[in-house]
Amino acid sequence: VVLLKNDDNILPLNKEKKVGFIGPYASKPRYQGGGSSHINSFKVTNALEFAKRISSNVFYAAGCDGDHDILNEQQLKEAIELAKNVDVAVIFAGLPDSFESEAYDRKHIHIPNCQNKLIQEVCKVQSNTVVVLHNGSPIDMPWLKDVKAVIENYLCCQAVGEITANVLNGIVNPSGHLSETFPLRYEDNPSVLDFGAHHDHVNYMEGVYVGYRYYDRKNMDVLFPFGHGLSYTTFSY
Repeated sequence: VVLLKNDDNILPLNKEKKVGFIGPYASKPRYQGGGSSHINSFKVTNALEFAKRISSNVFYAAGCDGDHDILNEQQLKEAIELAKNVDVAVIFAGLPDSFESEAYDRKHIHIPNCQNKLIQEVCKVQSNTVVVLHNGSPIDMPWLKDVKAVIENYLCCQAVGEITANVLNGIVNPSGHLSETFPLRYEDNPSVLDFGAHHDHVNYMEGVYVGYRYYDRKNMDVLFPFGHGLSYTTFSY
């Protein structure tokens, strides 16, 4: 688990404050990849269940569909109402199987539009918003400046619910670091000009300039650099 952002030390959550869990992955997390990596897990935990064991001040609204990029106005309205009436909104978002899996390449690095819309609308009514991500690869974050904290869960395993609840509530101190660079845009990737341009041939024209080597050599801004990761601890040297 990587803590990407934590403005005003909004995390860990205060158990005395009302918290709204918003988003379908709060109750049904995406915790593993698609294709041949998919297995039938013994037991999958969810953050909503375990957060309620820690605090009685946790409330829930789905907000949108977790499997398809479909905007449900009623679900969105319920999420906005919940966000207005709590002290902190925690939005669970990420990539469904239809956006990343084996057997095909990603054409962009966006999360579903309905999730982006959900985050943006919640931020309009709730300044204390946290985003918890469930994804297997980098995404862009057009709402990053509007949220106070971001937790990157990646695809976190069948115990994802307990893990997430423990991190959100400070029972466990997040200490992960990114093993890849998150670019600002899909077009910033070093392979974007050549990969997929020759149908059944792939030419690795970027050489050693992949990942952070490329961004360093080009002196490019990125969303989050390789190795980035915060924690709830402060350090001085």
